[in-house]
Amino acid sequence: MADAILSLFLDQVKTIIDKAKKEVKLLVGVEEEVEKLERNLDLVLSVLAHAEEKKTTDELVKKWLDRLKEAAYDMEDALDEWKTSVELEVKGAENAANRQGKVTPFCNFLSCFSFRQLSSHRKVARSIKEINRRIDEIVKEKDKYQLESKKIELPKRPETSSFVDVSKLCGRDGVKRKILRYLLEGNSEEEAGKLIQTISIVGMGGLGKTALAQLVGNDPDVKKHFESVIWVCVSDSFNEKRVAKAIIQGLENLSGSAAYGLESDPLEVLLGRISKSIEGKKYLLVLDDVWADKGEMWDSLKVTFDLGAAGSRILVTTRDLQVASIMGSSDYQIIHLEKLGDEECWSILRDTAFRGKDKLKSREDLEEIGRKIAKRCKGLPLAAKVLGSLLRSRSTKGEWLSILDSEIWKLNLAQKEIFAPLLLSYYDLPHPVRRCFLYCVLFPKDFEYPYHGITSQWLAQGFLGSDPDADLELVGLEYFNILVAHSFFQDFTIWNGQIYHFKLHDIVHDFGKYLAEDEFAMKVVESEHLSTNSTKHRHLLVMVDKRMTFPTFISGAEKLRTLVTYTGEDALTPKALRSLFNHCRRLRLLDFSLPVGPDHLCNEVPEEVGKLLHLRFINLAFSQKLERLPEALCNILNLECLMLTGCQNLKHLPESIGKLLNLRFLSTNGCFALTHYPKDIRKLTSLRTVLGAITRADRNDDKEFSLADLGNLKHLHSIRMKVVGNSIDKEEARKAELQNVEELLIYLAEGVEESAIIEALHPPSGIRFGFRDDYWLLLPGTK
Repeated sequence: MADAILSLFLDQVKTIIDKAKKEVKLLVGVEEEVEKLERNLDLVLSVLAHAEEKKTTDELVKKWLDRLKEAAYDMEDALDEWKTSVELEVKGAENAANRQGKVTPFCNFLSCFSFRQLSSHRKVARSIKEINRRIDEIVKEKDKYQLESKKIELPKRPETSSFVDVSKLCGRDGVKRKILRYLLEGNSEEEAGKLIQTISIVGMGGLGKTALAQLVGNDPDVKKHFESVIWVCVSDSFNEKRVAKAIIQGLENLSGSAAYGLESDPLEVLLGRISKSIEGKKYLLVLDDVWADKGEMWDSLKVTFDLGAAGSRILVTTRDLQVASIMGSSDYQIIHLEKLGDEECWSILRDTAFRGKDKLKSREDLEEIGRKIAKRCKGLPLAAKVLGSLLRSRSTKGEWLSILDSEIWKLNLAQKEIFAPLLLSYYDLPHPVRRCFLYCVLFPKDFEYPYHGITSQWLAQGFLGSDPDADLELVGLEYFNILVAHSFFQDFTIWNGQIYHFKLHDIVHDFGKYLAEDEFAMKVVESEHLSTNSTKHRHLLVMVDKRMTFPTFISGAEKLRTLVTYTGEDALTPKALRSLFNHCRRLRLLDFSLPVGPDHLCNEVPEEVGKLLHLRFINLAFSQKLERLPEALCNILNLECLMLTGCQNLKHLPESIGKLLNLRFLSTNGCFALTHYPKDIRKLTSLRTVLGAITRADRNDDKEFSLADLGNLKHLHSIRMKVVGNSIDKEEARKAELQNVEELLIYLAEGVEESAIIEALHPPSGIRFGFRDDYWLLLPGTK
């Protein structure tokens, strides 16, 4: 991952430097250090591509890159702290001058700032100098490893495609029919009194076990035959209670808060509920990706399974033959999923690579090479699909030969048969896109990623660039489409033509963890203190059991950039958060919103949050006891995303919210106690999306945000707002100037007519416009 980090780092450093140079005079010595840093990084980047190739076979090169990555992280943090503190002080000086009636857009550095502030800058300058010394030593060592300068070629942009998985049926028709026969027909064991039969699909990763189980589970005859079809992803971290909850959700069709209500129930209560729901019911239970190979782990669950009606079935997918036996499959009920033949792999690769290219002139030559590449798939449909996606953007014989003859096939990799094709596809990604992919491994297997949520997190991490005026959300969409085209994402949830959720194949997740090594970690809280065990962790997911609270101290977390919590109600205590904010000052992303469903995740945000100068993203969604946000939150000038969805008791936004000039996304949907938006929202000119805005229509005063204030938000693309007031001031409404808005959803207060608001706002043609979530008014020219 080092190449992905460092290739972006130089660009981010230069952006920080250029911005600071425009605003203030640099301290003596800092400018020299920064120029030295730029020279060093230019030298590093020239050999980075070669170093990345060599690290897989040369442990010393790998360690060299790891040290460089650590120094690069530290330098970026130091420069970001320096830039941010300067901006804070400039703002403070400007505000002081304005209070005295003086308008001074720029001021002399030494005259504006106190000795204390100057001392603070000297401290940062010393930090920059020390880190630069480390980088200088690292750069001097590069010659020892005989690293050559190589031009980093930008990969071709892949062609987008529909999300049809051509590998799901290829070569598996006979196996599917066999499984259906076992599921739908009676047998001798059933006649002998063994009512619940277990069929197991066994095979190595990447063979398509899950895809086959999905096809069987969605078969019309299966849905007609069974009263309930229940899907549970067990995965490699077996948890009896989690499996029990998933079974209840499937049996009772629970979701959202109803599903979360199961969190507080002990295992005995859950098992009793399963017994009651399953008794006398003919069901199909699909247990996907089972690893637990100790029979006693399943004993209590099996008792409930046996209460189902005759003809009920359990379908298991696993890589381990012993698991199939433990789950109760007889020899004839174990389906050994074999590797595909070369022709079948070629069929998948061909259909993927040539989709939409029927008239390609060089196709005959490419097919000859393609058949040889298909043999490298070793019978794995996932490998064929990934390689087909990689080849889709290549149309010449030379490009296809470069894949066939790549040195990657010779590397000694873990799970080589599947990791080698994935590595070829990974190296084809642009460097920023590699970072976006690897970031996804922070979350557990089978996690349902929200598209908008994950792209906002990419933005917060700096993966999408650092130009505040650029449309970085579109960059996120482009990067997402590149990963889709390379088959890194799958299982899309699509509504109204848009992707809302997606997943990673578990092998792709394993591959990402293999590359990311110890940069990402997941920890389970078992006491008041938590240790990360490694200062290399930069991104951490903390799982808090229902009985526990968030730890009051996390050792080794000083350099954390990301913290995502998975907690129960009331687990995030003010004491724990104060400790977190005091000790983890480098955090750029805080997500307290998982899992979806609980009502009281974060009840209070302490003032210490204002110390997180690097913070770009904070998600407090569904914290229903949260009543206020501290004014100190508005000192975080870098904040880009503030998510308050479902904070039902939040009474007001901070009065100084207008200081958050970099804010791009604001959501107050479901904040029912909120009565108005502060006037200073109009100052947030970087906003792209606002959900749940409260906009006054009957007047324009100096206290509340109004329709006229929308005219200040020139970059706004999407807004969902409640219009309040007894009437509409048409003259003020016309100042809204919605020319750049692409999506506008309005909730009308009582007394405001739909026709009146349309006439007053005069939305431009082509806008997606409506008055509630499930109804959109298509104006003339709307696509």
